[in-house]
Amino acid sequence: MIQTVPSLAVSARTAVARAQLAGLLGRCLRSLGRSGWRVTCRCADDRELRALSRAFLGEDRPTDVLAFPTRQDGGGPAHGSILGDLAISVERAISQAEVADRPPEDELRLLAVHGLLHLCGHDHDTAARALAMTRATRRLLAADAARRDAAAPAVPALVPPATVGADEQRPVAAGADPG
Repeated sequence: MIQTVPSLAVSARTAVARAQLAGLLGRCLRSLGRSGWRVTCRCADDRELRALSRAFLGEDRPTDVLAFPTRQDGGGPAHGSILGDLAISVERAISQAEVADRPPEDELRLLAVHGLLHLCGHDHDTAARALAMTRATRRLLAADAARRDAAAPAVPALVPPATVGADEQRPVAAGADPG
């Protein structure tokens, strides 16, 4: 399920519609062997992502995507249940798309896949895990692009936080696990 907050501008709503996130997430879940599991995705603004980041990460700043895995009995989700929730800042996606010189819907797809991979247990906290997550992102987005008869998008390599300097920004913000 994809939700868009009422405060989004018309251009932001248009980018979300063009990204076709519900179909993308469904196909990615099937490709990852998680057919039957569900993900909710809230397309919001920087203000909401900042509030979520403050509440769940203790960081008073907006971010581009947050992932909130659902836990059952201390373990992973049961088949057919909700895998988790994503929150994406459409404002930040549009801004990042401009910097990367790509359409906003491509950036939204990248953030949705990034968040989904976090829900599935991927992370980029070490070099090996960052490489694996980058490869999974590229594979999923290339398959999506082929289905749409489009060129595979450029996907920046993820960098583990320990290798990022204090004045550098990570290519894609890490997801959050509130529990």
